[in-house]
Amino acid sequence: MLRQIIIVGGGRVGRHSAAKLMDDGFMVTVIEKDEEMCERFPDPLAGRIIEGDGTDMEVLQEANSETADIVAALTDDVETNLLVCELARELAPQAETHLRIDDDGQEAYAHLNHVDHVVYPAALAAERTVEQISEPIS
Repeated sequence: MLRQIIIVGGGRVGRHSAAKLMDDGFMVTVIEKDEEMCERFPDPLAGRIIEGDGTDMEVLQEANSETADIVAALTDDVETNLLVCELARELAPQAETHLRIDDDGQEAYAHLNHVDHVVYPAALAAERTVEQISEPIS
């Protein structure tokens, strides 16, 4: 059975994550409140995008959050992401929650709010950059 993933936030991080997860065979639904951002998604994702506010219970229910395996809050606003994770806990207690942060000091929020995983795009990009830079040239 395919794992169902809900991504809240359709900016660069959410869009690229959704595309990669779909390529890897996951069932992905994206919630994005900005109509223009919704239109930037590639065609294969077009049917799985919900234009709406991911902090709205009705929108999360429309995305079938009750049956989700993972809810990833990937907006560029940590407070929004915390609220999404909190609502996901209420609607889908079985789902893993993933919280995007954009600052080292925000990681404590995840632990205080019982978030399962922290996503820190800048740190991940730096790690990958260092790996590539330090690889020997063949």
